Amino acid sequence: MIRMVENTVTSKVTELLSGMTHGWKFASQQKPFVGNTLQTDIIAMRDGRETVAIEAKSHDVNIEVGVEQLRTKYFGKRLKPAFQRVSATLETGLVIRYPEKVQNVSDADLEHALKHTNEIEYCVIMADDVGNFPQSGYAKGSLRDIATALHIGASPTKKIREVAEVYSAGMDEWSADIERSIKNRPAIGDMLAEILGQDADVETCKTACMFIIDAFIFQNAVAGKECFREVRRLEHYEDDAQINYKGIIRDWLRILKMNYVPIFKDAAAIVKILREYDEDMARRVLKGLLNTAIDISKSHLQQVHEIGGELFQDLVVDRDNVKAHYTRPESATLLSSLVCPDIDVDNLPKVADYACGTGALLNGVYKRIQQLYEQKTGESSVNIHREMVENNLAASDIYPHATHLTFTAMAATHPTTTLGQTRVITAPYGKREDGRFLTGSLELLDTQQLELRTLGTMAEQIIGDDDIATVDYKREFPDGEMDIVIMNPPFSKPSSNNGRGNAYSTFQSSSHDDDVQKELQIKLNSMPTRVYSAKAGFASAFVEMADCKLKAGGRAGFILPQTMMTAGSWNKVRNMLATEYHDVIVLTLSANGFEMAFSHDTFMAECMVVATKGVNADASIPTGRARFVCMNERPDSLLSAEMIACKIRGADGSRRLEGAPHGGDELYIGECNSGRMLDAPIDDGEWVVARANSLSLLQTAYNLSVGRLHLPQIDRWHSVPMTTIGDVGVVGYSHPKIKDPKTGAFEMHPRLAATQDGYDALWQVSAETQRAMIAEPDYKAQIRDGKEKSADEILGRASRTHFHMNPGYSANSMFASFTEKPTIGVRSLTDVKLEDSAYDAVWILWMNSTLGLLCHWKNSGKQQQARGMYTDSQVSNVPTLDVRKLKHEQLAAADAIFAELKEARMLPYNESVRDKWRHVLDARLLSEVLGITDEATHRAMQGLREMLCAEPTIAGTKKETCNLEAEREKYNLGGSVESDAKALATQQLKLKMAGIWLPA
Repeated sequence: MIRMVENTVTSKVTELLSGMTHGWKFASQQKPFVGNTLQTDIIAMRDGRETVAIEAKSHDVNIEVGVEQLRTKYFGKRLKPAFQRVSATLETGLVIRYPEKVQNVSDADLEHALKHTNEIEYCVIMADDVGNFPQSGYAKGSLRDIATALHIGASPTKKIREVAEVYSAGMDEWSADIERSIKNRPAIGDMLAEILGQDADVETCKTACMFIIDAFIFQNAVAGKECFREVRRLEHYEDDAQINYKGIIRDWLRILKMNYVPIFKDAAAIVKILREYDEDMARRVLKGLLNTAIDISKSHLQQVHEIGGELFQDLVVDRDNVKAHYTRPESATLLSSLVCPDIDVDNLPKVADYACGTGALLNGVYKRIQQLYEQKTGESSVNIHREMVENNLAASDIYPHATHLTFTAMAATHPTTTLGQTRVITAPYGKREDGRFLTGSLELLDTQQLELRTLGTMAEQIIGDDDIATVDYKREFPDGEMDIVIMNPPFSKPSSNNGRGNAYSTFQSSSHDDDVQKELQIKLNSMPTRVYSAKAGFASAFVEMADCKLKAGGRAGFILPQTMMTAGSWNKVRNMLATEYHDVIVLTLSANGFEMAFSHDTFMAECMVVATKGVNADASIPTGRARFVCMNERPDSLLSAEMIACKIRGADGSRRLEGAPHGGDELYIGECNSGRMLDAPIDDGEWVVARANSLSLLQTAYNLSVGRLHLPQIDRWHSVPMTTIGDVGVVGYSHPKIKDPKTGAFEMHPRLAATQDGYDALWQVSAETQRAMIAEPDYKAQIRDGKEKSADEILGRASRTHFHMNPGYSANSMFASFTEKPTIGVRSLTDVKLEDSAYDAVWILWMNSTLGLLCHWKNSGKQQQARGMYTDSQVSNVPTLDVRKLKHEQLAAADAIFAELKEARMLPYNESVRDKWRHVLDARLLSEVLGITDEATHRAMQGLREMLCAEPTIAGTKKETCNLEAEREKYNLGGSVESDAKALATQQLKLKMAGIWLPA
């Protein structure tokens, strides 16, 4: 076979790419630069995107040769006018390397070979190295992947950031002018509040400016084109000394007669109100916003309408209360690609978001549909635009500026397409004039259509009709209609806390008093629901709504609080996904801080959940199992997000939670490890694969929970009797039953003396003074008059053994504390009353060992940084040693160990790897109680400690280490360095003489 020459292959690639990337122009062997004869293999251009030079290399040439060529010869060179799009110089390049088998085919077979190979190596390179894909190495894929990389990779991110700054600065500057005017003319604020559905404040003024800027930008996009020939471009007004108010309104009315009522009607109303009450201010603001819009429009970016979404956080007044956090663009792309892996171009999907916010998710899916349509047909997505926007894309939100952003970004894809209908609805929310209480989009739980929001009388009088075109707001959202439902719903729930010490209700709002909030909660609780839980909050209600609206075989995609994976209040949702859905994919982020959330500006861990409605017995994607993906960090670019989704979808998921502790399937993009994936059951509550760097730890924990101690990197395993805490003991009552000021059985008083009135209680968590297994009660619980029966119930569960429900892994040293006498466990330090007090010592040893840490960490909620969290109902499910199956000799050995170690002060769990006392505890528990003495297992225990301490959810971000001696001095804890060292040496010598290995 004669080897195909590189240029021949490149010419065919140019031809094929042209057929799957509508709007792009390709040319091979061109000289695009001013003043020199440098020639690119392929040059690719599209309006609103960076011009891309594509370097193609044969299989026997290192791909780095093409990368270096781009960096040293092409980047920064000035493009000839015919090749200029967003930038005047070349800023973006793509290198591809052909697989050998493609070059070893005949000319007749070349097209087929190129269309069907997944072995083309490629990478996207930026002149400033910001947005390179992959970050190192290269990816492998098909020509369709190359087309995707080209389309997304050429997005001018630097210019988008610059434009966003202009947008934000314009809103800030001119909203301040409106705000000052409102102080003297409150009627302006009243009517803006009616139009925008929120109280008049600085955010409302910014929202008003955003509406006007968007209207100007959209005007510029349609000006002079068919149906809008009389509409003028913004530059027409630029030289006016005074703003031509009448001319602007005239142009907007021309547009309104034809199209885009959701964009221009409110903007026109806002301008009229400003001019009606303060003409001088209106002139200044309109002129300023016009200039802002002109500066933005000069960027020639097609993405300008999406920039408003990036500013949404500043405009949602109640975002801390409703937990309405903006979905990051990369997260939207990732979830959109997972929920919409492919389309049938003859049967386009119907997509809905009932908490649309900025529209990032809905428009993310729409972009994906457009991209797939153009790749599959080679035609422009304008062909499907009207059908999609009018009939197939549905959205609702309680905020008018949310639906404005959603519709604007959607419509801006093809701005000259006339739209007579929309399914983007602002849902009425709160108390209505007729006395009814409406819950916004959640009304769809009890109905199949939404009411239209009505403005107040004053605003309607100012707006008028002005011969505005009639737009059909399609309010129907029938059950069983949608192919895709995608949402990042509000997370709020009753009795939540916003981090500022203030409890709030689910429906808290700056415009709702307590009575309205209560009525709205009553209304929601009265709706017919299956899986909604008031304790889980709004998000579970939106999951239920998605289930109602999805058709069989439809896909749901959510961003949810990570508590969804573990909290008892989410049991019904998890059970629904486990029994009524299949192809379930769950993503979490292993990083800490803001990096553990897919949303913007939130410090709480989140998960992504994707699932297909309907039971499926197919062994490859069955009901009752899920693919869990633990990502190292959030995707750093839109292209990374899309390709990570493809990797997840394409992985075989062969590694399972129940398998040997060898880890999961690694997800590499180029040489960058994006995360790892593990297949696990979800029908028995095992939603434990979350935020982990080492999935072998979770496999070890699972094996241990079923009685096999199989540590990573050793072949043999040991049988260990295991059960759950609820099987060996009774968990104490919740702290409200104990000490709630209104309903609790006890009054709590600091314990000043053992003889003080009341019963001993262990309440406050004090990491520094609770580093040993034995603990002192710190409070006295005094029975309230009339609460004797309830108090007796609580005292019946008082015990010497206590479980720490919410320890900070980087702060606390004990998961279980022992008190000399039965004590009431309050709040985090709940009682666990074992069947027999003879089990107390061995249970305390187990819980505070590294194996106890493994079990605690496995099942705990990991929504907060370096903290393992349990609710009262979850404690019973924590795996633990089945102390009932131990022999008398084993229990006696445990008693002896506990007597010798109970006062040993240990380091926090994240420092276990260097904690010599923890090493002694582990070694003695294994060898003397469980009879495991082989050196391999004891060495593997140190490996286990190293792996656990390296987990982000255990290590946290704490840099300093614990200083036990400083704590001893500060809290006057007694003892001395010398006595501790002597006691430790005695323990180490005892183990050495018994032949038990310890870390050096």
